[in-house]
Amino acid sequence: MKNLTTLLRLLGDESRLRILALIYHTPLNVSELTSILGLAQSGVSRHLSSLKQIGLVKEKKEGVWTYYELVKIEETESSLQLVHQYLQEQLEELTDDYGDQVRLNEIVRQREDQGPGLNERLLEPGQSWFTWSRALGSLAQIETIVDLGCGDGTLTQEMVRFGKHIIGVDHKEELLYLAKEATLHSGGQKIQWLCSNIENIALASECADLVFCSQSLHHLASPEKGIREAVRILKPNGDLLIMELKSHQETWVQEKLGHQWLGFKEDYLQKIAIAAGLNNVKVELTPHQRGDAFKVLLVQGRKI
Repeated sequence: MKNLTTLLRLLGDESRLRILALIYHTPLNVSELTSILGLAQSGVSRHLSSLKQIGLVKEKKEGVWTYYELVKIEETESSLQLVHQYLQEQLEELTDDYGDQVRLNEIVRQREDQGPGLNERLLEPGQSWFTWSRALGSLAQIETIVDLGCGDGTLTQEMVRFGKHIIGVDHKEELLYLAKEATLHSGGQKIQWLCSNIENIALASECADLVFCSQSLHHLASPEKGIREAVRILKPNGDLLIMELKSHQETWVQEKLGHQWLGFKEDYLQKIAIAAGLNNVKVELTPHQRGDAFKVLLVQGRKI
């Protein structure tokens, strides 16, 4: 009786039901659940601990990671099996009011693209190591590269292989602090970190040979101004490389992730890039899987 009472009380919490609905589909670790749910990691860990104690959730180790999955009905205590069976039936029909399943699909796709662990700290829709590699693979050795909207510096660190001097720009000081810490022993001496707004970059005009802008424009009030600033800091014959989300209908990203734009149409990005002073502007839809909610556009152009 006590276990049944505890189980029913635990199931009365919406956050725990969201966790159960997610791990019903695939095992997830705490970092992944935190990214999907938008909850504090301590809260997610506490919920998992409670669900594990009552016998609904179990752990499994894969390398350095601990994944959580739903316990099978036959593994559940006999007195709770009917309730467990009813729970699983309801999880199949549970409405996805928070867009959790879309973010789950992004986590699964990121695992396939980049392997577990890379950039799990932040889920950004459409983020793909395959796409990053495709963009970076086109680069030769360059004098100065500016990474606009660098975030925690995951991609900026890769640019060390292609540039002599790298500048990572972001308006969030806490992310730049993480970036600095992460690069102390991995080529960080070649990287300058700058806290600045992309719509008004605190860099001199014509200082960069290449400017890279990965999924930053959809966070700006004025993408046009952001591109104009990127072109301003480019040297003549310098290149601008933009990775951005294609237009989509996933409105949850505005509240959960702070997106101001639901992606962009190809012709819009090409138009504002040309208007900013770029020549030979090409817009390419990068490879993606069928059914992906988010698709990524690669824009390339050279300053006239």
